[in-house]
Amino acid sequence: MRIAVTDRAREVVERAERARSGTLTVTIGTGCCESTAPFLYEDFWPGPDQAPVGSVGDVVVYAPDYVRALYPGDESVTLDVIDELAESLSIETEFGCRLVLRGPRTDSATEPDACPVPAAGPPRLVTGSLPEALRGLRIR
Repeated sequence: MRIAVTDRAREVVERAERARSGTLTVTIGTGCCESTAPFLYEDFWPGPDQAPVGSVGDVVVYAPDYVRALYPGDESVTLDVIDELAESLSIETEFGCRLVLRGPRTDSATEPDACPVPAAGPPRLVTGSLPEALRGLRIR
């Protein structure tokens, strides 16, 4: 799998680099509704099935096994930007846009803007405590 990057996507990632102090990464396929959408995160920890598939300057682009299997060998997809917001924690949404992935079998710009939310049932009581390693964790 190879990643091509539009000039606009490169500009948005560079803007995020100037606005943030942590390590930025792009990960593909970690959203609930936008299953093949790219997400720009700060201080993201890739999962065990994530592997680098390219970069935008110094920002590494990761994809999980199931996405890499869709684009074997040198098959390419393009990281692009649209001027539309989605429910997302991806950094570029702060700039009024969102990253999308375009390829021969995917266009994440056409995926839903919001995740369907099931009707609320009775409240659930959550018990237990946070593991020691997660206490005091700072989420940005």
